[in-house]
Formats: sequence, C-alpha cells, structure tokens
Amino acid sequence: MSYRLPPLNSLRAFETSARHLSFKRASDELCVTPGAVSQPVKSLEASLGVQLFRRFHRGLLLTAEGESYLPLISNAFRAISDATEFVAPALKGRLLRLGISRALSERRHPAIERLRRGGAWPRTKLTTTDDLSKLIDGKLDVLLRTSPQSPPGLHADRIALPVASGAAVPATLVTLPGLATCREVQALVKLLTHA
Repeated sequence: MSYRLPPLNSLRAFETSARHLSFKRASDELCVTPGAVSQPVKSLEASLGVQLFRRFHRGLLLTAEGESYLPLISNAFRAISDATEFVAPALKGRLLRLGISRALSERRHPAIERLRRGGAWPRTKLTTTDDLSKLIDGKLDVLLRTSPQSPPGLHADRIALPVASGAAVPATLVTLPGLATCREVQALVKLLTHA
C-alpha cells in the first residue's frame, strides 16, 4: 500500500507553526531560519490546494482547514515520536532550556537537584534567571518562577514545588503556548510536582 503523504518537513513546519501561530517561534523550536519554515508551509498549501493559515503582520491565524488538519497531524507526529521512543529510548533530543528564578534556585528542591545532577528526563540546560523577556525572545523554553502572575499571551502551570523538609513552595512554570503541550514540558511539570 502506498501512503499519500506530503513531504514530512512541510508537515513538521506546518505543525510547529500552527502550535505557535508564528513562523519565527516555529523556527526557534526547529533551529532553522523563519524562511526555512514559511517556504515549506507555502509549498504544502500549494500541494494540498488549500490555505492553512491567514498571514498577518504580527502572526498567523489558522483557517478552518488548518484547524481541522492540525490535530490529525499532531497526533501522527506524537505516534511517530512514541514509536521512536519505544524502539530507541537512548535517542537524545534537544535540551529543554529551563530558567529558574534566583529565589527558587537558592533553596534545596529535590527535583531541581535531580535536574542539576543530570540523568533526569527531560534533559535540561538550567539557567538562573527570572527574566520573562528571555522566554519571549526564544532564549528559554520554560521559566520556573515564584510569581503567581500569568503573563499575557503565555501559558502558566501553577505547581507546588516540594522542598527537602517535606513542605511545598508555590511556583509557576511559564511557557510559550506552543510548547505547553510538548511531552518534555509535561514531563517537567510531573518531575517538579512529584519529587
């Protein structure tokens, strides 16, 4: 049986752009230039014969066809990722760039200590910062902070971060909306709350 598939790079560019509603943010996640994302999406739209996005100066909006297509493509990539994890669990992906506020970094939190020592999943690169602009500019993937404030346009998970004494400190894990449902971010939330 022959599968009717558009180029996988075009599908990946579409799926990432649709999650972020931005070619720029998608390019940051995929570690390519914005043109290397927008051109395959344009090619995909031409080969499908449908417009998947409405393009605006400050971002993207999915069309009705794009909204219908996104969950199916996301599920397909999730299935491929799960199959790859099952067959090759040692295959390493990109490090999750995690910023931790100074107030949380200075206290002893078992989950943060495990991340510092390495070996915990997801694999992370830790930076001590509370600067939201680093997250917005794509220099961080997630930011763990003490502020309960939900910055506009960003996704915030409220967590109770266990400390060595057995108590818990309230914290907020802030991500760009396009990364909030990624399995690495979901694994990080689980790791931080179940230390």
